[in-house]
Amino acid sequence: MTKRKSEVSREKLLSAAERLFAANGYHGTTVSQIVSEAGLTQAAYYLYFKSKEEILDVMIRAFEQRLVHFVDRGRQIRQKPISEVEDYLFQSYIDLFQLFGANKNVTKIVFNEGGKGEELRNKIVNQISVNMSENQSLGIIRAEVDTKLLAELVVASIESIVTRYSMDEEEEYSPETLGRSFGGIICHGVLKGM
Repeated sequence: MTKRKSEVSREKLLSAAERLFAANGYHGTTVSQIVSEAGLTQAAYYLYFKSKEEILDVMIRAFEQRLVHFVDRGRQIRQKPISEVEDYLFQSYIDLFQLFGANKNVTKIVFNEGGKGEELRNKIVNQISVNMSENQSLGIIRAEVDTKLLAELVVASIESIVTRYSMDEEEEYSPETLGRSFGGIICHGVLKGM
């Protein structure tokens, strides 16, 4: 089934805005640049979006919908037998790196644009912190761990890794390698014999 022309045009605009916002920043991009990049007219743009802010909202909401089940995986750990927790956590990080790697432009926008991106980032940190606190109360996470700080560290680390590395399956830092390494640090720390 082929897409209708309107769907194709809307997707072109979203893709162009995504590339430009990631490269130039939201404030450094104009609607004129978006329509030029998409090969469309301003009239076409305003058929789908009322403003530049609306296209950013659509982009961030779509990304947030993809993130929802990843952010909530921490709550699902408590349903796993203890023997499966580590593998489950590793796979969660691998999947998260795959998602961010496949959506690097939107990831960059969310983590660098402030405003709506910052709101989403804060929601992610807060949900991870809540999940970690609940897991802490069940004895899965050590009692002395500051879960709010750990959630911030997890998100900041993932954010930095995603923006610094290409994360191709063929590269040294594939999502698999990153997820296992990151999960290992979260599960076991870095000091030998501790």
